[in-house]
Amino acid sequence: MIFNLEAKKRTTTKRSELNALRQQGMIPAVLYGKAVESTPIAIDRGTFLQCYKKSFNELAFYEIELDGAKHHTILKDKLIHPVTRNILHIDFMVIEESAQMEFEVPVQYIGEAIGTKEGGFVDVVQRTVKVTCRAKDLPDDIQLDISGMRVGDTMHIKDLPEGKWHYKDHPDVALVVVHAKKTEEVPVVEAAPEAEEEKPEE
Repeated sequence: MIFNLEAKKRTTTKRSELNALRQQGMIPAVLYGKAVESTPIAIDRGTFLQCYKKSFNELAFYEIELDGAKHHTILKDKLIHPVTRNILHIDFMVIEESAQMEFEVPVQYIGEAIGTKEGGFVDVVQRTVKVTCRAKDLPDDIQLDISGMRVGDTMHIKDLPEGKWHYKDHPDVALVVVHAKKTEEVPVVEAAPEAEEEKPEE
């Protein structure tokens, strides 16, 4: 998912100046990268938050336009106020088109495992995987069909589809398991000892 943002260069550095900028509906940020000089910028808070909320469950890239030039970036870091939870500052890192980078991609488990009809249940061990690739080759998600899994089956990194990316984790790392449901043990109630008959006194 790619979002477009317009940015303006800023010269504000003092805390009072940064607070005044925030009161104007802007978020102080910085744009940096291997081939880009670190540049202080400001972006519109409302526009950014709309994009940010849409990207919660997906990988997002930000095309930042600054002085007529576009920079392909990812959100590298952000500073959040501990009480208000407002975003105070953002770091955008420019990605080179040919650079191999590490990303975390969500795994979408599709289908209904046969094992659930056999009385088992699906246990998802990992919901994301780490991959290395060029930004333009990065998938939005990686799908894994679990419909053929029976009770006791496990699917691993090596079962994921191949693409223009490389998985960082070991091929044998488990992703999802179908377990048998545990049978509830019926508690055994011990019978109370019978009271001894009282002997009549002689």
